[in-house]
Amino acid sequence: MPALKNQRIDLRLTDEDKSMIEEAAAMTNQSITQFMVTSASERAAEVIEQHRRLILNEASWNQVMEAISHPPAPNDRLKKAAKRLKDRE
Repeated sequence: MPALKNQRIDLRLTDEDKSMIEEAAAMTNQSITQFMVTSASERAAEVIEQHRRLILNEASWNQVMEAISHPPAPNDRLKKAAKRLKDRE
């Protein structure tokens, strides 16, 4: 049995925004509520994912900066890959 939807968010929109949302909902064959919930949920997921990928704790940040400042010497596999790439040119 699906969960009951009982949460509300009230919005104030300009006439232009409301018209655009209504038109987009109609074009996608969705109710305004469906369109807004889907759109907001997708955007929320994107923001959360970007934020989680970009935020590092201090120890991780220091580790990244150390690797950038003092990169390791190339190993044999990297040297071979670079040679293959150069030979293709």
